[in-house]
Amino acid sequence: MFDANPLVFLLFILLVAAAVIAPLIPVRRRRVRGIAGLPVVTISLIVLNLVLFAANAVLLPDPDGGTVIGLAPQVALHWGMTPRSATFVTMLTHMFLHGSWDHVLGNMLGLYLFGPHVEEALGRVEYLLFYVSSGIAAGLLHLIIAATLLPGAANVPLVGASGAIFGVLGLFAVRFWRAKVRVLLFLKVPAIWAMCAFALLQVFQGVVAVTNGGHSDNTANWAHVGGFLFGLLIAVPLKMREDSRREYALEDAESAVARGDLDKAAAHFRAVLTASPEDAATHLSLARVAIPLRQGEAAYRHLQEAIRIYLQAGDSLAVARAYAEAIGGFESFPLPPAILQRVGSACEETRQYALAQHALAELCRDHPEAREAEMGLLRLGKLHLQKLGQPENAVGIFAEFLRLYPESEWAGHALRLRDLATTAAR
Repeated sequence: MFDANPLVFLLFILLVAAAVIAPLIPVRRRRVRGIAGLPVVTISLIVLNLVLFAANAVLLPDPDGGTVIGLAPQVALHWGMTPRSATFVTMLTHMFLHGSWDHVLGNMLGLYLFGPHVEEALGRVEYLLFYVSSGIAAGLLHLIIAATLLPGAANVPLVGASGAIFGVLGLFAVRFWRAKVRVLLFLKVPAIWAMCAFALLQVFQGVVAVTNGGHSDNTANWAHVGGFLFGLLIAVPLKMREDSRREYALEDAESAVARGDLDKAAAHFRAVLTASPEDAATHLSLARVAIPLRQGEAAYRHLQEAIRIYLQAGDSLAVARAYAEAIGGFESFPLPPAILQRVGSACEETRQYALAQHALAELCRDHPEAREAEMGLLRLGKLHLQKLGQPENAVGIFAEFLRLYPESEWAGHALRLRDLATTAAR
């Protein structure tokens, strides 16, 4: 049958190979893409492991005859972690060495599949520290088990990144527990179940190794367990569960909006804000839902909060967008004079001149007694003159400034600008 259809045979081989090499594949789109989302640390680790293997690979005799490419024995003895003579240095270096091409390629495939997601969750520096710590934790458990229960492995150097990678899997299981993971290419199950089942398999294999003292064990399963447990446990102080709840609440809210179930969406958004009250984007999303629900007071409050938080963060573009939604959704959107002044500056900075004009005009009209109104009126005139191309309006604004603030330190400047606007208007 395969001779008659070689393409089917090739596809069959590829499927089997993929199932063996990559038993777990995450089915999740990363939120940060482009250059900003480039997983620099994961890529660097993969390159480093491949380069170190290539630099230390030699031809070794194959038990079945011939030769194979593998790690130089003297390198493994010197830099691998031998349980009975382990040092802190070898606890660190062992995770960057591999015994063979299939060993390094299999581990790097796992790191390539899951590493970028965890790097995105933690941040680059934190991810690197976490990865190295996972490898050390994995080596430490292997050392303890080998020294006490696996005499056959006590003098065998441990090499490989799999312990650190199992740490990545453990943290992935907590942070992205609801994300789907493809198992053996065909089944899709929640990450927490797939990862825990995979880890339990390592425990089972480790227990089997203990029954014969580790003499028949070629895989450091207890190192895998150690890395996985470290990833699970460190996720708690790193607040991965809180981040997970926030992400999935937002996903549920967006799904509810798409279905038209705005009450349910609002409930999810409120749950996010309970845990993260300074989340400007969620305030804005909740305001968008509150408007069609005829919850005007709530919409106003959340829009105001979004603008305040964006201003505090210095995100001028987000300020302009939030203010545009605010004045588009309400006939009147009053703000304190200090906020209006900063909104006008943010809109002008982002070249949203019509929005800047609106904010400054509201400031001068609604808060003429506020100290911000003096500079706001001067800036409004300059905006009409220099950005909006309306010198005739600018003439009237500067004249009003001179009438209201004749003793202002800016009176001379306003007078010169009025003359300039008068000339331009002719």
